Amino acid sequence: MPVQRSPESYPLNSPSPQKRRKPGWRVVLGRLAWSRYTYERPQGDALKLLGSVSKGMQVGALAITAENQYVQVVGDHITPLKTREIAKAVANAPKEPAAFDPKFSGESPTRLAARKDTPAPVVIVKKRRVAVMPGSAG
Repeated sequence: MPVQRSPESYPLNSPSPQKRRKPGWRVVLGRLAWSRYTYERPQGDALKLLGSVSKGMQVGALAITAENQYVQVVGDHITPLKTREIAKAVANAPKEPAAFDPKFSGESPTRLAARKDTPAPVVIVKKRRVAVMPGSAG
């Protein structure tokens, strides 16, 4: 005798206990955040770099144009963003610890700087072994 399951037992039809939220924009303000995705713009450029922006697989530097339009920058590629959504994310954005400290603004991060007291690594190149088949010597 076949057994029929009730529609409530199927996971597709059951209401989820928590509503899934759409991933929102995540913004981090500061020089270190945008420097991963693009280069510093010259004085008087139309773009003002603010930090980094990400949503899912879409990541890049966050900038604002002269027309107050938020854009995502990756290298030289510029993608316009919805100003209303980004403005909300910018208001809640964390700032990097050294983001606006003038002492750190022109330096590269210390973790990327070469250490002077460490000796250079030693590289040893060994000869490659060649397999000799028995009976081929002759």
